[in-house]
Formats: sequence, C-alpha cells, structure tokens
Amino acid sequence: MSKPDRPDIGTFVDAMAQVVGLPIDPQYRDAVIANFERAQQIASLALAESLPDDLEAGPVFRP
Repeated sequence: MSKPDRPDIGTFVDAMAQVVGLPIDPQYRDAVIANFERAQQIASLALAESLPDDLEAGPVFRP
C-alpha cells in the first residue's frame, strides 16, 4: 500500500501506458513500477534542494 501523501505508482504506470498507447506485459509490470519508484527516489534528492529565485541557467556547452 502506498503512503497517503504519495500517488500510487502502479496506477500512474497503468494510466500513462494507456495514454501513450504502450501496452505493458503483465510479467514486466512490477519491474516497470520498481523503476519508477527508483526514479522517484533519485529525483527527490534534487527536488529537496531549494533554489534561489534569481538563479540563472548555465551556458550551453559546445565542444
């Protein structure tokens, strides 16, 4: 069961698969959900940092 303050990843995966027309084989569904949960954990580290309002984007790197 998911935490009440977080969306259900399984429901999200099912809905987005339907939106983009990408069927997910039932044998792979748990692995897809696990990858989304892992991505959410990784993203939460970056999203936890507050950034100043006057922050500017870095220049484009061109080798």
